[in-house]
Amino acid sequence: MQAAATMGQLRSAVRAFALGDRPPDEVMSGTNHLLIDLDPGQFASCCYLRLDPASGLVRVARAGHPPPLIRTPDGRTRVWDIPGGVVLGVDPHAQYPVAELRLEPDSILALYTDGLVERPGVDIDDGIAALRVALAKAAGPAARTGGRSLAGVADRLTTAARHAADRPDDIALLLAARRTKPGRHP
Repeated sequence: MQAAATMGQLRSAVRAFALGDRPPDEVMSGTNHLLIDLDPGQFASCCYLRLDPASGLVRVARAGHPPPLIRTPDGRTRVWDIPGGVVLGVDPHAQYPVAELRLEPDSILALYTDGLVERPGVDIDDGIAALRVALAKAAGPAARTGGRSLAGVADRLTTAARHAADRPDDIALLLAARRTKPGRHP
């Protein structure tokens, strides 16, 4: 119950810091300090990003959270291997470096919780690799990507995890796509 209440406060804090148009590292640092002040002993992972849909510029900072995945228009997927800081709530002096990427039109960016890729007795890197493969297959060939809904892709990526009995952690997935219409700019 306490953890759920703390997460609600953190969500509100992230939103408040983000509305101030602060860069990702400042949002993370502010949230980190707030968690330390609110509830010493509680910690949380976080991946915060800002995406400009017009330019495709993505700026991201991580705090102990799994790295984002990217599916490019040609159907390849990769882990966006970005530096990160320690989980929120542990170190008041923690640094959260910001990484940048330009998301190509018809690409998909995937953020997910560790509960989606982690299983008892299995290395988390194996779970992330499996999610990469599933993202490539769920989104379909590049020619069809624009027609497949993100909700449908999300359903396909989370179905097995939602029905597994050996996943005690939360399961969440957020997909963002930068789409183009024929003959128009992204």
